[in-house]
Amino acid sequence: MDEARLRALADIWGADLRRWPVTDAAAARAWSAANRLLAERALFEARQLDAALDTSPRPAVSTALRDRVIASAGTAGLKAREGLSVALKRLFWIGGVGWAAAACAGVVFGTALGSQMAADQQTDLVLEQALVSGLDDTSVPG
Repeated sequence: MDEARLRALADIWGADLRRWPVTDAAAARAWSAANRLLAERALFEARQLDAALDTSPRPAVSTALRDRVIASAGTAGLKAREGLSVALKRLFWIGGVGWAAAACAGVVFGTALGSQMAADQQTDLVLEQALVSGLDDTSVPG
């Protein structure tokens, strides 16, 4: 690390060393400890630039400009990446299949459990009638 490299990195990443790549920030800290005056001057100029950029108004991009840029990218042969959208479609499809399988399992188990519960209720009703009125008066429903 030297003064020119520190100035170049400060112009790129700004004065805050936390925004720098880790290896460059470590080298800048080590060099700054040995050359405090030169480092302070280079970082002071970067802090002034950071402050000027922070106070400047943010550019607003019009819809027409955005559309022109997208159209020119299309004519230049650039395409949007489809990897993410294909992955999302696949994820939604798998999720839909999962919900459909859960719904079918609910219907099957509900039907099986419901018929079993109806049979149990019918058996209980027959036994209750047998106990209350005797075997001669018992009627079997269904």
